[in-house]
Amino acid sequence: MTILKKIFRYPIKGLSGENIKKILLEKDQVLLGDREYAFARSHVSFDENNPLYLRKTNFLALVNEEKLAKLRTEFISKSKRLIAKVDNKIVLDEILNNEININKVEVFFQKYLNLGDNNKPKLVQEKNNYNKKNLKHSFSDLPDKAISIINLNTIIDFEKKIGKKIDPSRFRANLLIDNIDPWKEFDWVGKKVKIGKSVLEVFKRTQRCAATNVNPENGVRDINIPNEINSYFGHLDLGVYAKVKKTGIISVNDELHLN
Repeated sequence: MTILKKIFRYPIKGLSGENIKKILLEKDQVLLGDREYAFARSHVSFDENNPLYLRKTNFLALVNEEKLAKLRTEFISKSKRLIAKVDNKIVLDEILNNEININKVEVFFQKYLNLGDNNKPKLVQEKNNYNKKNLKHSFSDLPDKAISIINLNTIIDFEKKIGKKIDPSRFRANLLIDNIDPWKEFDWVGKKVKIGKSVLEVFKRTQRCAATNVNPENGVRDINIPNEINSYFGHLDLGVYAKVKKTGIISVNDELHLN
């Protein structure tokens, strides 16, 4: 029986993930707190009171800033405290509750990434809890309110094909599943899956980009993931996206059932 092995959310786009044991999935929403914040590039105009989807290239992300992978970050949402480490040494520790502290964080990333004197990024988030459509804004890679799913056995099969170890965190998925044949998740597209008390509908395969080339351990672009997938399987896809159709709590080790 397919099981939910791990749950991850990424509070700040491009930074480290948070390992979660249990969470409430809300109908038509992303994973609560996932990609809630992002660092917009200096030239990007983003209305925090009326947030609209923008392509990931408008924000600091691994696709262009692989050095982000060398940071180990922790974001404590309740206190809005952001801690960043390099080689286990704290290089940033700020509470994002005022403009002075937020500016310090923005300047840190400006210098850490060598963005230049006139290219200070801006930390952005939705100012209202909900927009007009009652949907929480997320700085995800697609406009849909989606949950990303990775099959761990698909990664194992992929590893065998290319003869290299692949850390699942390269794919920055929300849900990691196990006890299912490799690539079988592609058959779920158009179907509903029950996890815990929630029901999701898988609606598309996930096409991979250059962000997955970055080794999450050292920030080096050491494997061309899209090219390798295409070479062996004739497409660029690994993982699937799903939409939450029924609100409910999910937990690690929950079984997944096709409806």
